[in-house]
Amino acid sequence: MTAKTHGYITKEIELEQIYRFILRYFDPEAKVNRYENRFGESNEMAVYFTYKGEERRLFSMIYKSRKFSKTGEKKRLIFLDLDYWGHSVEIMRSIISFFSGWMDENDCDKEGPYYIDEQPDGVVPNIIKITRKELNKRMGGMVVIIDDDDEDEE
Repeated sequence: MTAKTHGYITKEIELEQIYRFILRYFDPEAKVNRYENRFGESNEMAVYFTYKGEERRLFSMIYKSRKFSKTGEKKRLIFLDLDYWGHSVEIMRSIISFFSGWMDENDCDKEGPYYIDEQPDGVVPNIIKITRKELNKRMGGMVVIIDDDDEDEE
């Protein structure tokens, strides 16, 4: 099995918006193949584009899933699939942070997806993964993380 970088956009958008995002931010010459299901609905597409010298293919499809539903009901979402190599994490993080949703950097590792909020100014957040032990070591003491609201009360 090949490792993949996956994205899950839970917001009501159309596949065309993802294609327009790639045209605007990654490659103005990107090409798209759209696929229809047996009901004539366009619910899948593949976008072929170049990003930082890498020739990439992003597959996306609309489907319903309980995976990211807080109510347990099947919710509409857009699934994004990109081979895990080169700048795949950077590409997916950019797309997900523009629309908001979930991201799984490598579907073959033990770490699950994490949520990324929509970034209104278009700035992609820098996500740093670190263990508490490593954080304590780097900070030179015991690190206690408090919420921003708790800081105002002190």
